[in-house]
Amino acid sequence: MTEKDTLIFGVEYPEGSGQLHYDFEMRLPTVGDNIAAIEEMGVGSNLKLNTAMLARGLVRLGTIPREAITYTLLEQHLIDDDYDVLSEARERLKKKRMQSRPTSPGSGSPSSPLASTASPNPASTN
Repeated sequence: MTEKDTLIFGVEYPEGSGQLHYDFEMRLPTVGDNIAAIEEMGVGSNLKLNTAMLARGLVRLGTIPREAITYTLLEQHLIDDDYDVLSEARERLKKKRMQSRPTSPGSGSPSSPLASTASPNPASTN
């Protein structure tokens, strides 16, 4: 299962070429991707770790060779708004992958009216 979308600003590749790549395809990262990203980046920065995970989840980014789609490429050439686009694509994939939960059955009859549990009005008890 993958998600296809388009970046807003694109990623320049090769460096200095002025060639921008916009269209991408992403898959959900696996536990192995997470382990590899932690080994590569450490656990000191969530932003670095998430960027490494996004790089590992990218199946395609324009015509950039897959082996060139790395943390370093994204860190140096990805605009922050495009980081958000990639993160949102990953979240959409997570939602698609989740097992749908059955709706809970109704509880039966409605609860009793509040008037029956209200305290008597002191003026009306005289």
